[in-house]
Amino acid sequence: MRKHRRRPLRRLIDELAAELQGKGVSMVEGVWDAAYRDLTDEAARLYRLLAVHPGPFIAPEAAAALLGAGAEAADDALEELETASLLLPDTAARLRMHDLVRAHARRCADRDDAAGAESAEARRRIVRWYLRQAQRADVLAAGKRMTFGETVELPPYAPDVPFAGKPEALHWLEAERLALHGCVRTAHAHGLDAEVWALCEPLWTHFLDHPHPTDAIESFGAGVASAARAGNIPALVRMRCQLARPLWEEGRYDEAERELKHALHGAQTLGTTPQERKLQASAIEFRGKLLSVQGDWAAAEPYFERSRRIHIEIGNDYGVLLQTYLLGLSAAGMGQPERAAALLETAHATAREQGRERMTARSGFELGRVLHVGLGRTGEARELYEAALTSARRRGATFDEARIHDALGALAEETGDEGRAESHRGAARAIRERSS
Repeated sequence: MRKHRRRPLRRLIDELAAELQGKGVSMVEGVWDAAYRDLTDEAARLYRLLAVHPGPFIAPEAAAALLGAGAEAADDALEELETASLLLPDTAARLRMHDLVRAHARRCADRDDAAGAESAEARRRIVRWYLRQAQRADVLAAGKRMTFGETVELPPYAPDVPFAGKPEALHWLEAERLALHGCVRTAHAHGLDAEVWALCEPLWTHFLDHPHPTDAIESFGAGVASAARAGNIPALVRMRCQLARPLWEEGRYDEAERELKHALHGAQTLGTTPQERKLQASAIEFRGKLLSVQGDWAAAEPYFERSRRIHIEIGNDYGVLLQTYLLGLSAAGMGQPERAAALLETAHATAREQGRERMTARSGFELGRVLHVGLGRTGEARELYEAALTSARRRGATFDEARIHDALGALAEETGDEGRAESHRGAARAIRERSS
């Protein structure tokens, strides 16, 4: 600062950070270079390739995808890197690499893989491996639903992450959230457009239970750009709809409106196959949702009715269920509790019949709110709230869990149970603090 008195502090920090990434710390650079020279060829190659890993934590299966030589070779290389203290243990199943060591690995790659061919191949392998795992987790978490991404087959060089069931799949999506969003950035930056929007599909499922709007806006925005770059109209319509939701949840209604305007225009150009008509119905539904979150339920309702008619015509039972649920919310929003209760009871029963856990819980919660606030049937409301809370905990759906605690707290306060009310309010605060 004494030497460059006229340079702003922010500029000095940026310059120092760039120098640190580019040259390292002189006192330890020689130590890292020596450790790197002592590695076997396979371990040295994995070390260089770890620089392109998209997340802060490294699972053995992901390392195998980077190396591309099979699980045993990856395990041997990881063991060697850990012994050399170039990797550090994070949990029993994952390792981590310090940012300064990662920068050294990148410098080694720049020197020993100057053309970048080795890194490019590893980058594609890791993106597609993460895509496959996310698709597998998405099927367990959300069941069969409308998707447009290519299903990735198991590669011969890296195993799958073992998912015993839905809870493990949901936990993996949250644990690997940063890596998955990192894969989207990597794929978009290197022209892997089909992988970009395919990754955004399971990230949508995760977003519904764990809303991280900043990450979602960046990734879904990349999905829009990649779909547009590839000229894929169905993917573009889907990505614009997905992007609109985190935008409106951040209060950026004008931007969400623009995305949905383009989505509806694109949907009008689609054909008449059931998949295309389902996508048209989805775009119409999103337009209604944007109106509803701005409080205009009367304007939103015709969009949900229109979407529901399309789902009935193509025989999409889940689409009919979803629009019935949204029509119930519309009726509640317009001050029609009896009609809202009837629609939500239908949606709740249908969701149970279809085995849709998330929709069973959410329709039950909304039905409980109508019974509680609109009709004064507090006993039935409490049962529905508690069932929804159990489901939210099982799914790790922190956003849902917090708002259910809010509702249970309000109900307890109304019935004079101040101790239970404060317990629920405290639980909601703790969840939001952990998630912030």
